[in-house]
Amino acid sequence: MEMMEIKNYLENLLQTIGFNDFEIEIQENPEERFVRFMVKIDSQDDSSGILIGKGGENLWAFELILRNLLQKMKKDSSWRVSLDVNNYRTIYEEKLREFARKAAYQVALTKKAMELPPMKAKDRRVIHLEISLRSDVFTESVGEGQERHIIIKPQEG
Repeated sequence: MEMMEIKNYLENLLQTIGFNDFEIEIQENPEERFVRFMVKIDSQDDSSGILIGKGGENLWAFELILRNLLQKMKKDSSWRVSLDVNNYRTIYEEKLREFARKAAYQVALTKKAMELPPMKAKDRRVIHLEISLRSDVFTESVGEGQERHIIIKPQEG
């Protein structure tokens, strides 16, 4: 019942903002304590950009609201939430993975560590997971707060 309540909350929120023609799909993975909400907005003027915001800022804010709501309902703060609008996040994460693959290739080729720019925890997680698929390089997060970033290093030996 919790997911339907959250879906209704999200529907009401979107309607209040002014969106009327949309669909919401939910994928729940209880074993991993993870829920993905996928919103498809059918608009001719691409008003989904308003919901996404510059650099996805609005999207992350809506996601935070949904996560807090879900964690409160489940009485479990370990649940994670992902919100995607018109596949924005899917495309964004694929670009991050491609960036990680290219950087890893460069590190493996030159045998020199590479520092990536500071990024949000979500983005670092995508990079770490992508690099973990390789055996010739590894990642390490360094720095604090907004300066936290990843260093990709070649494996020794």
